Amino acid sequence: MIRRLFSAAVLVTLFSLCYWASPPAIAQEEGLEQAIKAKIDAIDKAKGDQEKAILHKELGDLLISKDEVNKAADEFLQALSLYRGFSQDERLQMAVYLSWAGKYNEAINELNVILSENPGNLKAQLQLARTLSWAGKNEEAIRRADSILKESPDNRDALLIKANALSWKGSPREAIPIYEALLAEEEDFDARLGLARAYLAIGKREAALENSRLLEPMYPYQKRECDKLADALQKATQSDVATQFSHYHDSDGNDVNKYTALCNFWIYNLKADVQYTHTDAKDDDSRDNRAEEARVNLYSKVTDSLGIGAGAGVAQAGDGDSDTFGTWNVRADLDVYNGALGGSVSRSLFSETAELIDNQIMVTTANAYFFQNLTDRWFSSISYTFRDYSDDNHSNDGQFLVRYAIFPQNPKVSLGYRFRYLNFERQTRDGYFDPNDFISNQAIASLYCERGKFYSYLEPYIGYQTFRRYGEDSSDLVGGGAGSVGIRVTKNLSVEAYAEGGSFSVEAAGGFSYYLVAARLKLLF
Repeated sequence: MIRRLFSAAVLVTLFSLCYWASPPAIAQEEGLEQAIKAKIDAIDKAKGDQEKAILHKELGDLLISKDEVNKAADEFLQALSLYRGFSQDERLQMAVYLSWAGKYNEAINELNVILSENPGNLKAQLQLARTLSWAGKNEEAIRRADSILKESPDNRDALLIKANALSWKGSPREAIPIYEALLAEEEDFDARLGLARAYLAIGKREAALENSRLLEPMYPYQKRECDKLADALQKATQSDVATQFSHYHDSDGNDVNKYTALCNFWIYNLKADVQYTHTDAKDDDSRDNRAEEARVNLYSKVTDSLGIGAGAGVAQAGDGDSDTFGTWNVRADLDVYNGALGGSVSRSLFSETAELIDNQIMVTTANAYFFQNLTDRWFSSISYTFRDYSDDNHSNDGQFLVRYAIFPQNPKVSLGYRFRYLNFERQTRDGYFDPNDFISNQAIASLYCERGKFYSYLEPYIGYQTFRRYGEDSSDLVGGGAGSVGIRVTKNLSVEAYAEGGSFSVEAAGGFSYYLVAARLKLLF
């Protein structure tokens, strides 16, 4: 009996010690909620701005401990707007939390104020460079980091900030040696994460996966970053199947429905895609045609900067009683500085309308392009395309685009200018738009936005075009655009709707006003 009572007493004592040494998480959570409620009540009762400001800051600190960063940022902004007597260390910490919440401009402004008061504040210098990189101002972030590195060449924080900014501005190859040097000294979550992302950006899937497996998140933000990397790796390394339907209509009476099924998968370092497309086309001249096409493409990065690809397929025009045409393509691209130089040659069936399917026109296309991310905001591209048509016609097509990102983050907003010159040898009357001296100048805008599972894109344009066809001159104002909206239903399933249209002649096969609507379903596996 005594032994049982002694055992029970020991168990009760041990339970009590464990309880008081480590209170249940629920009790901690309830205590935190009570403290937050008390601060809110105190703010309502406070009279002076200074007292309110201090309470707002204390409330923000409590919300940070709950990982409610966005709510905390609002409290810190209230505190700073009411009272400027906080110490530099307190204001610096609030600026850090503001940047965590994505309030980059507010954080940058406060950090600049701190540095105007104390230019030698190294913590503020580092946080300013870091926040600039998070805000997409990578060139400025690199300059700030370099300034710190002149005084302290081995400063790990400055080196990491510079590496991240290089990677985010489109120069991951320059960032990789910095990440590797940091990791050679000691293991670092942020450096390992940056290295994995940089390898993924240059197409080194296995190296990216290997580094991702070494990540050991300890804090909530690290767990979030790991989840983002896992999603990016999934998109880049997993296979997928997709189905798509599109409907095209133009003012010349053409109606075209396309049904597409495709699969993308990996064979070691080879990315392969298999695609089948069925086309039904009608027009006002009682034509009712169909076309079928199946193809296989392969692509691989044979070095860190050089990629090559090739594909082959078959196409058939008509109701199965017509000839079968072989199709093919070869391509190559080379990463150059902050962009790429590339080219391709292909042979395909021109099956955009019922009349074109009737005429069974094959097109050999040679294309060359060069694009650069000139800075974190400026992008430019130029391309030239030569097309040779089986009805004894050919064309020369040149395009130039320059674009500036007004807001480089989410939502991303850009403005740009697009020029195009297109000239055909002659007019064949075979059902496609074949002008002489076609010139177009366009102003374009674009908007991309992600919110949770939803994402959307919009690109309107307006411009002016001139050309000659059948000996007659034409000049017109043109306008139109394209847009899409999608939802990631689950981690592996997404659904997207797309629409485009306008009066830009070369976007419609026959050179008329048109619209196109499409829906797409994609499944990762």
